[in-house]
Amino acid sequence: MSVDTVNSLTTLAEVKTWVQIESITTTWDKILEKFIDSVSWQFNSFTKRRLKARDLTEYYEGNGTCKFMSPEYPINSIASLHIDSGRDYGDDTLIDAEAYTFTKDGFIILDSSTFSNSPKAIKLVYNVGYITIPSDLEVAVLDQIKWLLKRHRGNQEGITTETTINGSVTVTEAGEILTTALEVLKRYMRKDHR
Repeated sequence: MSVDTVNSLTTLAEVKTWVQIESITTTWDKILEKFIDSVSWQFNSFTKRRLKARDLTEYYEGNGTCKFMSPEYPINSIASLHIDSGRDYGDDTLIDAEAYTFTKDGFIILDSSTFSNSPKAIKLVYNVGYITIPSDLEVAVLDQIKWLLKRHRGNQEGITTETTINGSVTVTEAGEILTTALEVLKRYMRKDHR
């Protein structure tokens, strides 16, 4: 097994450093890779976003205004934008890159037209997500994996308390997210600006 590189919010090397396992030791690699995948999916699900940068082709319904907010952000680049109520997405419905602007936080603003409110009228091919995972988010991932590894090594179903630099964190069920990680994840929750 290897890490799901599309969704992973950290690397095996980073995890091994964080949990103080020598890089040449491979005994824990398969378990750590599973933890990386599990925690990355858990954090993506919790925030309702795809946090790591990737290319996407998405179809959306507009709102009848010149401003649209993508549910996925930050937007790094837009390869193409079509607005087509008929959903053919031909060259005649391609919006010239000079006719709109976009912001990192997900807004696309048309200069002189509107986003049709027909179902799937918008076809957006773009790159979204964090190219570099923010350090607070990566630390939250690493702390969560460290907790999972500690629980696994101790052959425990759950840990009731975990001591961190910031103090004591209470965890009651195996599937829970650490309190310190929850505080970080709340800052990355999908925002709905429509």
